[in-house]
Amino acid sequence: MRVIFVVIDALPNHWVSEEWTPNLWALVKSGGWNPSGGRAVLSTATYPNHASFVTGRDPSSHGIFVNRVWDGSQFVISSKIGPQGDTLFLAADRSGVSSAVVVGDHKLVGVMGANEADVCWPPDGERQDVELDEFRYAADTSVLDAVDSTGLLESDFGFVHFNEPDTVCHLFGPDSMETRERIRQTDASFGQLVERCKPRWDETIMIVVSDHDQEEVIEYGFDLAKVLSDKGFSGVVENEGTCAVVLDGPDVATLTSIDEVEGASILDDRHTLVWGKRGHVFGPWLDDLHGSHGSPRTSTQVAVVGGGHPEVKNLASLISKERPSAVDWAKHIDKLLGLKLEV
Repeated sequence: MRVIFVVIDALPNHWVSEEWTPNLWALVKSGGWNPSGGRAVLSTATYPNHASFVTGRDPSSHGIFVNRVWDGSQFVISSKIGPQGDTLFLAADRSGVSSAVVVGDHKLVGVMGANEADVCWPPDGERQDVELDEFRYAADTSVLDAVDSTGLLESDFGFVHFNEPDTVCHLFGPDSMETRERIRQTDASFGQLVERCKPRWDETIMIVVSDHDQEEVIEYGFDLAKVLSDKGFSGVVENEGTCAVVLDGPDVATLTSIDEVEGASILDDRHTLVWGKRGHVFGPWLDDLHGSHGSPRTSTQVAVVGGGHPEVKNLASLISKERPSAVDWAKHIDKLLGLKLEV
C-alpha cells in the first residue's frame, strides 16, 4: 500500500468541478468525496491546519493556533517552533515505513516537523533557486520537478503541497476569474502527479484536501490591540487575516462587546480567537490583496479520496457520510499504514 496525501492550498470546495478541476473531478468519480467538503481547525490559516494534518490533533494540543506562535516573549513564525508531540513522520520512522515530503511553501517543513521524513524538499525548509509564484513560494511546476528529483513516489507515505491557488486567491479574491484560471492550471499539475502515480495505481490511496477557503476582503485596518489598550484590557494580539488570536486577554463576553468583533472562541486557557464581520481584516493590509482567511467562514476544506487500492472504497464511503475534520486525516493514514501515531 502507498498513501499519497495532497494539499491544494486554499482551493475553494465550490470550484471542484468538471469545468475547473477536471483531473481532480476524475479522481472524485473514480473514488469519492464529501460534496460539502471537510472542516478546518481554528484558525482557518495554513499552518495550524497543516500541523493538524500531520499530528491528528487540534491546535490546543500541537500548539499552533495561527501562523505565528508565542515563544514566551513574542509571536514568531511557527516554522521556527514546529508542532508539539508526535507526527506522522516520526511515527513512520518508528514503524519502518518510508516517508517523503515536497511542499510549495518552504516554511511548512518546520511547521509540520517534516525534516523527520526520510526525504524532504526543500531541504531544511529553505527557499530554492527554482521557479516561484508571485509570493515567492515554489511554483506548482517546481513542486512536480521536486516530486521527480526526490523519488517521492517510491515512498510508502508521500506528502505533496501545491501553493499557487492560495497566492492567487489572496491577490484577486477567491471567486475571481484569475483565481479560477489559476486553479485550472494547478489542476493540470495535479493531473501530472496522478499520471506519475499510475504505474503503482493498484497500490495507491490518494487523499486530496485543501487547508482552508478564502473570503473577499471588504475592509481592513482594525487595530484590536489598540482598542484593548484604550479600554484598559490586557492581552497580546496576533492578527491573522479575518481573525486574530488574543493571548491572556479578557473573556469572550468582553471581546464580543467590541463593535468590530462578530464572534469569539476559546482555543485553550490562554488563547482566544476572535473574528470580525464578513470580509473585515484585522491589522495592516496591502491594497492589492483581495482575499483572506482565518475566520470560521473560511473553514471549508476539499475532501477527496481516490486510487486503485481496495481500501479507497471504504475510506471514500466513510468521508462521504460524515464531513472529515483536518484532524481526521492523520488518524486515517495511521490506520492504513499501521504507524501507531500518538494522538
